[in-house]
Amino acid sequence: MKYRSAALLTLAHAATDINQGAIPVLLPFFIAQHNLTYAAAAVIVFTTTLVSTITQPVFGIVADRLSRPWLMPFGVLLAGVGLSCVGLAPSYETGLIAVALSGIGVAAFHPEGARLANRFAGDKKATIMSIFATGGQLGFAIGPLIASFALIRWGIKGTAFLAVPAIGVTLLIALILPGLWRYHSVDGGKAVKKSQGEDAWAGFLCLSILVLFRSVIFYGINTFLPLFWINVLQQSKTAGASALTVFFASAVVGNLIGGRVADHVGFRRAILTEFALVTVLLPIFAYTSNPLWAMFLLIPIGLMFSASVGPLVVLGQSYLPNRIGLASGVTLGLAFSFGGITTPVFGWIGDRHGLHTAIVVLSFLPIICTGLTILLPKPKAAIAAK
Repeated sequence: MKYRSAALLTLAHAATDINQGAIPVLLPFFIAQHNLTYAAAAVIVFTTTLVSTITQPVFGIVADRLSRPWLMPFGVLLAGVGLSCVGLAPSYETGLIAVALSGIGVAAFHPEGARLANRFAGDKKATIMSIFATGGQLGFAIGPLIASFALIRWGIKGTAFLAVPAIGVTLLIALILPGLWRYHSVDGGKAVKKSQGEDAWAGFLCLSILVLFRSVIFYGINTFLPLFWINVLQQSKTAGASALTVFFASAVVGNLIGGRVADHVGFRRAILTEFALVTVLLPIFAYTSNPLWAMFLLIPIGLMFSASVGPLVVLGQSYLPNRIGLASGVTLGLAFSFGGITTPVFGWIGDRHGLHTAIVVLSFLPIICTGLTILLPKPKAAIAAK
C-alpha cells in the first residue's frame, strides 16, 4: 500500500470538506451583512448541497473516461477559494455564486480522490478507504473551528482565510504527487479500456439506495441531535453540543476500525452486522428519557454507523470495476450530500408532531438499510468483497 499517498489524499479530503463544515458558522455573519431572512440563508446551504449532488456523478464519469488526477487538487483549491470569496461578495447573489463554485470544487475532488485511493490500497482497500473517508469527517469537524477563528477575528471578510488551507494543500499535492501521476498514468491520460469484469448495475443500484438512506440518517442526527438534547431531554445547550461531539468522535473511531474489520471478515458481512446493530440501538436511543443512558448509547451508535463508510465505497467500486470514478462519486460524494436535501422533511415532522416524533421516525430508517444490505449480491470483480 502507498501509505504516504493515502495520507496525502486523506489530508486533501480534510482540506476540501473543511469548507462544507464551515458554512453553518458563516451563516449568521452573512445574514447580518446582507440583512437576510432565514429562508434566504437556508438557500445558501441548499445551493452548495444541490450543486454538489448534481455534479459529483458527472465528475465521476469524467474520471472514468479520462484519467485526470489534476481534478483532485483543482477540487481542493476551488472548494476553498470559492468559499473564501463569500465574505468578500458585494451582494447576496454573488455570494451564492461563490458558494456554488465551492460546491463544484467539492464535487470535483471526491471521485478522483477515491479512485486514486482505490489504486493505492493494494489488498487493504476497505482499510485505506476508511482512512480516506476519515479525512472528510475531520474536515467537517475542523471547519467550524477555523471559520469561527477567522470570523471572530476579522468579521465577515475573514472568510478569505479559508483559502489558506486549500492553497497550502494544493501546493503540497503539486510538489509530491506528479511522480505518482506518472506512475499511474496510462495511454497518455486516457482511462484504461481493458475490461476489469462485468459491471453489476443491479447491485450498484441497490447499494446506491442504501447509501442515500444512510445519508438521510446521518444528516438527521447531525441536524437534530443537539435540539433533541435540549427540547426533549431538557438539557443545556452545552450538553447538546457535547452529545454531538461524542457522536462525531465515536464516528471517527468507527470509521477507522470498520475498514480493518471489513478487510478481515468480508465487506457485506461487516456492513450487515453494523446496520443490524444500529437498527436495534437507534430506536432504543429515541425512546430513552435518561440523558446519561442516551449519551452512553451514542458511542456504539456512532461506532457502528460510521464503520460501514469505507466498505460501502469499496463495495460500490467492486460492482462497477470499469467505472470506479462514477461509483466513488455516488457512494462517497453524492451519498454524503443527499441527506441535506431531505432534512427539511424531518423539520416539518418536528413542527407538526413534535421533535421526538421526528427522531423516532429517523430511528427506524436503519431497518431499510439492513434490508437492502441483505439484498446486495456478491461482486464478481477482481476487487470484490468477500
